[in-house]
Amino acid sequence: MPAALVIGASRGIGRQIAITLARNGFQVGVAAKTAEESTKLPGTIHSVSSEISQEGGTAVPIKCNTRDDVQIQNAVETCVNAFGRLDFVVYNAGAIIWEKVIDTPMKRFDLMMEVNARGAYCTVMNVLPYFLEQKSGKILLISPPIYSRFFKGKTPYAMSKIGMTILTSGLAHELQDTGVSITSLWPATVIESHVTRVRKVPAKLMRNPTIFADACLRIAQEKTDRLNGQALLDEDYLRLCGVTDFSQYRCDPDNEPPRMMPKTLPSLKVEEEDIDVFSFSKL
Repeated sequence: MPAALVIGASRGIGRQIAITLARNGFQVGVAAKTAEESTKLPGTIHSVSSEISQEGGTAVPIKCNTRDDVQIQNAVETCVNAFGRLDFVVYNAGAIIWEKVIDTPMKRFDLMMEVNARGAYCTVMNVLPYFLEQKSGKILLISPPIYSRFFKGKTPYAMSKIGMTILTSGLAHELQDTGVSITSLWPATVIESHVTRVRKVPAKLMRNPTIFADACLRIAQEKTDRLNGQALLDEDYLRLCGVTDFSQYRCDPDNEPPRMMPKTLPSLKVEEEDIDVFSFSKL
């Protein structure tokens, strides 16, 4: 059986990703910081693992604070030791503070950078040796495509998330012809979560997290490395896979939620894309 590690899997999108992977034949390492129930944050690594086990799946709960390099290393090693293999790694952990620069003190900025960009980088660094040795494996970072509107009003947060997408784009070049690939994925609409429930976002504006998990599953099942380096949107990628009925994902059965992402995204490539910039350092 293939094996997956989902970091940030105790609730919301991460929980659904773990459950969807398990329902489709994956052994799953359920990793997150939350190991004990609380009234403020429902869901733990144990509750999600229990859900998977009750459906006949295989899951291992793994406590993982992504600000701790040792805990990330342990999460990867736990999966390899428990399952005897590792095929797919999803980095879904995230710190979200949507404020302007002037309203984001260094403590909060550091939190986002450590959990988002640095945590993703540390995960990649710990996964790569296994994947490169076995000449296969897929890494999925939950981060957005790069476009200017995403920066507005939340620049500090955008810096931490776009950094993850740059990791996807840059590392993809290093992974060519290795059998290993890295991809970014982001929702096209608002996705129902604990945060949206707390903020009482109307159901008509949201899709349930199953749509995102279904896109993750398709990426995990991709037989080629054609997604290496791509920053995808869940709806758009599922359409490319042949999905046409998105009503199944509505939180409000009578309303299709509005798209929050642009219909088309800018290309970041330039005419001189293939010039070796390192050659200039010798001049």
